[in-house]
Amino acid sequence: MIRWGIAAALVVALALGVVVLRLELKAARAELAAAEERVAAFEEAARIHQKNVQRLEAAAAEAGALDRELQEGEGADAALSDYLVRGAGRVWP
Repeated sequence: MIRWGIAAALVVALALGVVVLRLELKAARAELAAAEERVAAFEEAARIHQKNVQRLEAAAAEAGALDRELQEGEGADAALSDYLVRGAGRVWP
C-alpha cells in the first residue's frame, strides 16, 4: 500500500514537473520571439542609418566638387566686383 502511495506521489510530482517545464518553455519561447523582433528592428534601423550615411557622404562629395570648381575652374581667378567679393567672403571665409 505504501509503495502504491509513493508511486502515485511520484507520478503526481513528475506530472507537475512536466507542467511547470512546459510553462517555462512557453515563456522562454515568448521571450525569444520578442528578442528576435527587437533584433530585426535594430537591423532595419542600422540599414536605414547606413543609407543616410551614404547620402550624406555623396552630398558632401558633391559640395566639395562644386567648391573646387568655383575656386579652381575656368575664370576662378577673374577679378570680382566689390559686391561679389563681400558675398564670396561670407560664403567662403
